[in-house]
Amino acid sequence: MLPRLPVRLAPPLAGARRGLCTAAAPSISKPPPEPLSPSELDTVSALLPRLLSADHVPAAGRLLSAALLLPGSLDRLPFPSLAAHLASLPTLSPAFALLTALRHHPARPSPLPLAAPLLDSLLALRRARDAASVLRWLCRPDSPRRPDAATYAAAVAGLCRLEDPRGALAALREMAADGVQASPELRETVRDAMLQDARIEEAWTLEEAMRRPETGEVVELVDKLLAEWEP
Repeated sequence: MLPRLPVRLAPPLAGARRGLCTAAAPSISKPPPEPLSPSELDTVSALLPRLLSADHVPAAGRLLSAALLLPGSLDRLPFPSLAAHLASLPTLSPAFALLTALRHHPARPSPLPLAAPLLDSLLALRRARDAASVLRWLCRPDSPRRPDAATYAAAVAGLCRLEDPRGALAALREMAADGVQASPELRETVRDAMLQDARIEEAWTLEEAMRRPETGEVVELVDKLLAEWEP
């Protein structure tokens, strides 16, 4: 049986009586919500994976949304362990359900604390296609936050490592569109992946474009490469 979380109830207004019209009571400033206590945080952290494993995905989304209404939860919830659990499930449907709950959350929290370790976990499990789909979700027009430089670099390098140069190029294209330059190490990783795929001329041309400070040229070149790509 799943444990119950303690319910916080607001105290009733002083002097309020049922069915009696009274003069307007003076406005009382509402105290700010308190952060999750350590025991509540432990309960939420343990309950989320159990709900997901039991296929209670909507309930997990509501629990996560409620927890994120309290201050400090985005920094305190154990998103890496939750992401590892999501990556271990047979499909990404629960993961996208939680990410969608974040997208529609009234506080508009960043999805990166969950999405970035989820991407890393999927790459570690050699699930290149699923990792690419998480990156595409982050790059949607309605995403509350696009990937940061570290997330882009992890995606591009991981897809190259998994011998998916086309997926790596798609991630590199989004990275360049956001004006993020590839590091020297990442340039070499992309070049080597292209060379390994026997795309010699394209590899050297792309590396030269990545060396320049203007990333627009990389976007145009990658668009051309992807349009002409043949397996």
